[in-house]
Amino acid sequence: MINIRLQKISDAKRFYEILNNPSFKYFNVQPNSIEEEIEYLKWNEKRIKDNIEYNYTILKDRDVIWAIGVKIKPNSNFIGEIWYFLDEKYWWHGITSQAVKLIEEVCIHKLNLTRLEIYMQLENKASEKVAIKNFYEKEGILKQFIKHKDSSKKDCYLYAKIVW
Repeated sequence: MINIRLQKISDAKRFYEILNNPSFKYFNVQPNSIEEEIEYLKWNEKRIKDNIEYNYTILKDRDVIWAIGVKIKPNSNFIGEIWYFLDEKYWWHGITSQAVKLIEEVCIHKLNLTRLEIYMQLENKASEKVAIKNFYEKEGILKQFIKHKDSSKKDCYLYAKIVW
């Protein structure tokens, strides 16, 4: 069983380890140091206060195994983009789908969002399965939408769910 809580500075070392895994092909954030990750985490309180992003840590038996969050679309108080990353050790265990359900509860009941979106590179079949399993509908392909680690731009799928 997993649960979520708001991210803490103490998560920085674990996030740094997870994000710097060479197997991560599709998540474009890769901090250069634990200190850089700490600096990112320090801004979470302001992101929440400004209602632009809510970032959570996923815990399994008290171990930090991943992060998930929602970015509120600029000029919109009803659209949120869900993002996530998971420690490779837990890939293909259904944890991502569980975590998406948990963040949806936050989005719907705390943030009053009515449209949720998930973007993924076309090759990211695991994320596509998560979206489908959670009843998101494919709305199309966004051309040159995601900036990749090597500075190239990648096409991505847009999956969305309307919640009332």
